[in-house]
Amino acid sequence: ISSNPFGNNRHADVLNEDPTDDDAKLRLVGEVKHRAKGAFGQKDMPSAELLYGKAITLLDSIPGKSEATLYSNRAMVRLNMGKVELALEDANKCIELDPKFIKAYHRKAQALIRLNEWDDAIVAAKKGQEIEPNNTSFQELIDNAENAKAKDLEDKAKLKRDAQDVRVELHNASTARAPPGKKEKKVEGGENEDDVDPSMRGYKTNADGKKTSYFHTDISDEAKKLIEAQGFGKPKKLEGVAEQEGSAEVKGGGSQWNQAGTYEERGMMKWVDETFKQRLTGIKFDIPTGCGGSISTTSVDNIKGDANISCSRGKRRHLLDLSFDVHYTATVGDANGKGKIAVSEVTTVADESPEVKIEVDGDTPAAVREVFGSFVKPAGQGLQALVLDEIQKLVEEYKEK
Repeated sequence: ISSNPFGNNRHADVLNEDPTDDDAKLRLVGEVKHRAKGAFGQKDMPSAELLYGKAITLLDSIPGKSEATLYSNRAMVRLNMGKVELALEDANKCIELDPKFIKAYHRKAQALIRLNEWDDAIVAAKKGQEIEPNNTSFQELIDNAENAKAKDLEDKAKLKRDAQDVRVELHNASTARAPPGKKEKKVEGGENEDDVDPSMRGYKTNADGKKTSYFHTDISDEAKKLIEAQGFGKPKKLEGVAEQEGSAEVKGGGSQWNQAGTYEERGMMKWVDETFKQRLTGIKFDIPTGCGGSISTTSVDNIKGDANISCSRGKRRHLLDLSFDVHYTATVGDANGKGKIAVSEVTTVADESPEVKIEVDGDTPAAVREVFGSFVKPAGQGLQALVLDEIQKLVEEYKEK
């Protein structure tokens, strides 16, 4: 079994070719560019990326032959694949080779918007406008960036307000005190503490000198023995409170003990630790290159953050802010490699995706690294897409708690 990731690719003949003289390289570039355009037209983005990469490598090996167009085209392919950071690198390289290449500014702005770098995206789009003032697509990019920035600020402000509400409620709950009890008023000029105000009616003094309510009944020793014989008055273990049929729904979804709907908070980090580790381990993606390999998640660790559900004033809030590492391993032919997906900013905020950073172990072979670059790094396909989809399901399940 070969570890070559191009083994069953239909363009393996040109991808594996390695000419040494410049004329042969230029001839191969012509063929590779032709196939790259065809692959893009057929929406075969992985092949198009590999072919444009081959053409770039060949021309970069010939002094003065690098083409800005190839970097721009590969940036477009990578945007379609979800490889946003790599697309941004290609757009910058294209601008470096040809500062007037208009499409590079458009793709750079697109990549920056996806990376939430809205101010830089606006700068890139305005530079494109300077080159082509009549190109309306740049104004659309500027509008999109400004709207996305405003929405992000609004979402963060709302999240901050919600967090402040929770802190205030926590403070109020922790500083609550019982109202002071009323003191008996002594009669002016009274000689001892038994001289209480006659207006304090309803009290009496027992034979032992203690004050008590007139409603209090002394129990004789004989009565106490009868009660003890019947087993009354002894402490008993509470086995739990069964829900009564037809009982009213608890305000805000709190526990049965909190019928009044006052502030209540339940920590959920134990559930997160157990459930995320179970569900995010064992996710498998079969590599479609024909090498018979696969990429699988092996473990989840370093889970940090907050997860709690609070109920107050009839409202239920699901607070979640997590980060963790998902470790993965791959077998490509007879080669093996591993790495991790560092996930952060996992929240319940709608339309807010987690931050993802892909790391590959240093001893991973080059052939496996290429596979990771195609099927782990892109957010829209491969292993990362499967992991993010499962994370979203877990967040939705948490919100139903």
